[in-house]
Amino acid sequence: MDPRSDAVVALPDTHGPPAAPGGASGVKEPRRLLGHLARVLFLVAVVAGAWWSLREEGDEVAAALATTTVGSLALSLVLVLVGLGVTGALWGRIFRLHGARVPARDVAAIFFVGQLGKYVPGSVWSIGVQARMAHGHAVGARATVSTSLIFLWVHLATGSLAAGLALPWVPGADELPGGRWVASGACVLTGLAALLPTVVHGVTRWLARSEDAAWGVVDTWSAVALMTPVWTAYALAMVLLAPEGGLRWSVESYAALMAAFALGYVAGVAVPVAPAGLGAREGVVVLLLAPTLGLAPAAAVAVLARVVHTVADFLIALLAWLARPTRTSATVHQGRD
Repeated sequence: MDPRSDAVVALPDTHGPPAAPGGASGVKEPRRLLGHLARVLFLVAVVAGAWWSLREEGDEVAAALATTTVGSLALSLVLVLVGLGVTGALWGRIFRLHGARVPARDVAAIFFVGQLGKYVPGSVWSIGVQARMAHGHAVGARATVSTSLIFLWVHLATGSLAAGLALPWVPGADELPGGRWVASGACVLTGLAALLPTVVHGVTRWLARSEDAAWGVVDTWSAVALMTPVWTAYALAMVLLAPEGGLRWSVESYAALMAAFALGYVAGVAVPVAPAGLGAREGVVVLLLAPTLGLAPAAAVAVLARVVHTVADFLIALLAWLARPTRTSATVHQGRD
């Protein structure tokens, strides 16, 4: 769940108008072949990026897997999939606010397949792929780029807010600059300010360069309502990943897991060159969880969380791709760039 630019990757979409009869089909054939090649190269890059993000932690992954059970991993995966599904609903809602009129299953494919781009080092691949796929539904690139950046904005804002509300109960937060209370206040104020309807509305209009793009109070409340179960599900997933006997259920332990994942996500976004925030995210998780769980269990949770989220990302993208309609049936009134 990390890009920050309006660059568009030239990845052709699987959807699009059928080839014209006669000579036009001959012209389109090389483009179709290039499109297939681009998709294959993208998939190879994504798989390579995901493998690279885990390869140096092979021993740690094996050791961490030994601390949990298959049942805990499966339930954790289900919770992460639920959280991802809700984020997809949020992205689709923001997409519609930008004027897109695309069938829900196509929207899911655009979002979840595009999200795999975060496993390629760099910060623009997810957005670029989403914009290229949406182009096949007559959606202008700017509308899709704006959608993805506002989605990221809401993620960061609600993540900061969730972390800020949890930090006062986290002993490890004393290691943050200013201690737990200063860090908590900074996160809460940042999250609240970023979620102000006037702020999000201004950012949306500026990114979309359209008078039609709008964001109001209802949109802010809807975003918060959707993201609340997302952060909750992710934190519960980490509860299940904690080594057996290493976590005693309490407000403090759950707050530590919530703050660790939410703040780790924010830190991961701040490192755009790493695939899916590799390194920065795990560092924050270990920092906040070590005083509660111990260093080794905290490291195990951080490693397992990355594994589960990686599997969930690929699984939900595959399901969304398989569930998409076979041909485009939607139109959009959004103008092209």
